[in-house]
Amino acid sequence: MIDIKVSTHRAATLRLSLPGKTAMLHGTIAVLATDPTLDHGAVLTALAMSDSEDTHLDIHCIGFGSRVPDAFAMKSIAPVRWPDDGAARAEAEALEAALRPVIPRHRRNIAFHRQAMRKGSAGIQLASTIRFVDWMVAATPLDPQERPWQISVLEAGLIVGGLPLIVVPKEGAEIAPAPARIAVAWDGSREALAAVRSALPLLRRAQIIDVIVVDPDIRHGDRSDPGGDLALFLARNGTQVEINVLSRSRPRISDVLFRHCFETGAEAMVMGAYGHSRLSKAQWGSTTRDMLHTSKIPLILAH
Repeated sequence: MIDIKVSTHRAATLRLSLPGKTAMLHGTIAVLATDPTLDHGAVLTALAMSDSEDTHLDIHCIGFGSRVPDAFAMKSIAPVRWPDDGAARAEAEALEAALRPVIPRHRRNIAFHRQAMRKGSAGIQLASTIRFVDWMVAATPLDPQERPWQISVLEAGLIVGGLPLIVVPKEGAEIAPAPARIAVAWDGSREALAAVRSALPLLRRAQIIDVIVVDPDIRHGDRSDPGGDLALFLARNGTQVEINVLSRSRPRISDVLFRHCFETGAEAMVMGAYGHSRLSKAQWGSTTRDMLHTSKIPLILAH
């Protein structure tokens, strides 16, 4: 139970205390679950992270109801029945019942939340839910086929909420508290730098940061020293950095990145998620999309 006390003096003070072990918590991780089977691995990954990081874990069990009728959106005066949320609430309850057995009974830093949402409006409805979350953990929404509702949920957090996102294979993947090697896919973009900044707490604990630059554009940026500015930034943050400039030897950049990570034993990859449309459309960051399809290691994304 949270004890909050606010004084009535002009110089107000706030005291918040969490009993037991939770007094040592650092931040909040969230899983936005939509399917008990496909999100099982994400819950396992977030569970391990919340234990090793002494972090609170919120598991949001989301049930989707019918869309709001167009007549409401168009402010029609014709009598239209508002769709019932009963099915969505039942779906959220069933999802919670399926995921609860995954959580050890002794864990007290985990909370379940049920949410009924309208299809097509996840971004608006999730805005307040994810506002004060530090990290989201999710199973890949593109393996083996697209999961439209999970895609809309991830877009809400990544693009609308601006949260860093850890995407793991459907079976889950644990990131060690002090990883041996973390890869960074670097192209000099704002999104790539946002991902690096978000992942700094983890990068500072890694033994090696492997900055990967694929076919750098010699017309722009640090053409004489690709990745040099980022390496200096990371080194000043106390990390050991290696730079690998790779040629595009395969049709897709994602293939080059994935092969390099496999050969070097990278435990996770940090990369920018950029584009201007939905994950389900080809123009939404093709390299990010390809990595979501093929990667067997966690992807740490930011927009």
